[in-house]
Amino acid sequence: MTLVESKALRQALAHAGERRLIWLEGEEADCISRAIPLLGEAVFWLGEGPANYAPLPAAKALQRLGQECDTLVFNAFSGFHPDAFGALAGTLRAGGLLLLLTPPRGEWPTYPDPDRLRLVAQPEDMGRAGHGFIARLVQLLAGDHALSLTPPVKKEPWQPLGTERPLSTDQANALPAIHKVLHGHRRRPLVLSADRGRGKSALLGLAAADLLRQNPALQIVVTAPSKATVTTLFAHAAEALNCPPDKLVGLTYVSPDRLVQGSLQPDLLLVDEAAAIPTPLLETMLARHSRIVFATTEHGYEGTGRGFHLRFKRVLDQQTPDWQELHLAEPIRWSLQDPLEPLVFRLLGLDADVLPPACLTAPRWRQVEQHVLAENEALLNQVFGLLVLAHYQTSPSDLRSLLESPDLDIHLLEQEQSLLGVALVAREGNIDPELARDIWAGRRRPRGHLLPQSLLAHSGFMTAGERSYARVMRIAIHPTLHRHGLGSLLLGRLEAHYRVLGLDYLGTAFSASVDLLPFWRKAGLTVLRIGLQRDAASGSHAALMLEPLNAELKPELAQWRRRFVRQLPTLLAGELKELDTELVWQCLRGDVVTDGMDLDEFEQQELDCFAHHHKPFELCQSSLQHWLAAQTMVLDDLDPDERRLLIATIWQYIPWAELARELKLAGKPALVKRLRALLARLLAKDEKGR
Repeated sequence: MTLVESKALRQALAHAGERRLIWLEGEEADCISRAIPLLGEAVFWLGEGPANYAPLPAAKALQRLGQECDTLVFNAFSGFHPDAFGALAGTLRAGGLLLLLTPPRGEWPTYPDPDRLRLVAQPEDMGRAGHGFIARLVQLLAGDHALSLTPPVKKEPWQPLGTERPLSTDQANALPAIHKVLHGHRRRPLVLSADRGRGKSALLGLAAADLLRQNPALQIVVTAPSKATVTTLFAHAAEALNCPPDKLVGLTYVSPDRLVQGSLQPDLLLVDEAAAIPTPLLETMLARHSRIVFATTEHGYEGTGRGFHLRFKRVLDQQTPDWQELHLAEPIRWSLQDPLEPLVFRLLGLDADVLPPACLTAPRWRQVEQHVLAENEALLNQVFGLLVLAHYQTSPSDLRSLLESPDLDIHLLEQEQSLLGVALVAREGNIDPELARDIWAGRRRPRGHLLPQSLLAHSGFMTAGERSYARVMRIAIHPTLHRHGLGSLLLGRLEAHYRVLGLDYLGTAFSASVDLLPFWRKAGLTVLRIGLQRDAASGSHAALMLEPLNAELKPELAQWRRRFVRQLPTLLAGELKELDTELVWQCLRGDVVTDGMDLDEFEQQELDCFAHHHKPFELCQSSLQHWLAAQTMVLDDLDPDERRLLIATIWQYIPWAELARELKLAGKPALVKRLRALLARLLAKDEKGR
């Protein structure tokens, strides 16, 4: 394409509000030289390229979010990172060209793509990764309308946003609705839903600026999965208020976990990318704050909001039935006729969807190979669609992992042509003894092998590296089919399958919650570790659970379990001080911390003195800790508030004022009085049972 042809194409595309993809194949240096004459004024270059175009690696692609370009160069020789491709494709405005630089299409699938390093434990294992993701890209790209270089012919020009049209029609309609959340009736949250590129974050920023201009004393809090997510929001607010983003007054970012743990009470809460925040955290926000705007992306590189619609909107119906929803349909950087956006959606599985069967009759299980899935677009859309629907943080990079990660097994639960459930299982373990010792000693942390690495490095179990594991990475049942036992059915099939294959353990690691842990315990898995740090997005601690598939390993698992149980009270006084007490109880069920270690006479007298007289709690806490460690089964017969009272005071050292607020008591004296009465009751019951 000549320079004259390129300019003519850009003018026609800008007039029509469309964009195009130009696929440049060949040697890397040749592709780069062919791309140079096609560049426009505003160029974003991803991957290796000329220094004067400030090329960025995929890991820094998000720095460009909130900005616009008229040429996006994606050098796939540096690695095809799906999240970066999806994110930056949305920065390309109408009239723009996406230049995709790749090896020849026949060679691209087997090209040693650096992005495959994410999929393997060691660089030398990269050759074991599959090629299905790139092979599928080649097939979908060939002949797509977005690659047509024939200038479009449109009579009426597309009108971009600017001084004459500062907001899209949808944005203009939504702005007063955001104002109404603050100034109208309480407990009437607003949900803004949109596909990516509809100006949702910009709208939130402009609305915040409007409100602060009217009342500078307002306190508006923004929360989102990460601070980087709200860069656009803060940039638009700052521009509207004519000040730098770091000088904004009255508009503050707070992470979801800090927000639900703290006592902030802003005048207005803006939740951006709500679909990427776990539903329990959203529920807590809804309970604590009466004026909230939830903004969610329906389809986007961050994940999608379809699961949000199924899960959280039920909660809104129950808790705040007067909630409102507005949908932003109009793109702000291109027209609805643009062919590039649908192509990006197809390439990255952003429009994948799955429908459940009309009725449940005879579910069947099967394992499907990655190459088979890559070649069956209809089945792939069902599988990835269900994974997206079921999990709040599924992204396009997960699609590449699904199709190319070595040691990944894909299990399906189906009924005729309908997909009911999916399980992704990573085969781990059998680590080289020298490497395992380095991991145990804290000298090495290679990628992958999550279960054995955690057991070696964190729990200190020396034999963990020798074992083989089937780690359930994801298990997803269609949300409309929950409570039918399908998850347990699929997990049972996995257990039988990997037992036949001769693996040592079936395991999992996930963000622990009181509603998820019983599912895994019911299946026979045992808690062996609780992560010390909360995940910033989920606000939860990770739980690691195992089940032996070989009867000879039951004593080993029992030994690992005893170590965890004995260590837990010490951790509860420190790093796990804020762990949900119901979760503590579920982790301990069926075990005692100090089996066979009875209280001595002095400790028994001290417990009696605390329960029936007036000895201070602090002077009895050591004896109380010993007693609870030996009597954890007493927790099973208590209600949640009673369990909270025992665990929070005896083990977790929760501040009295904080605990009193939670349990709705007057203060420390009331708490201690209730604790004495509870202990007296339990001691009497124990005495009676002897």
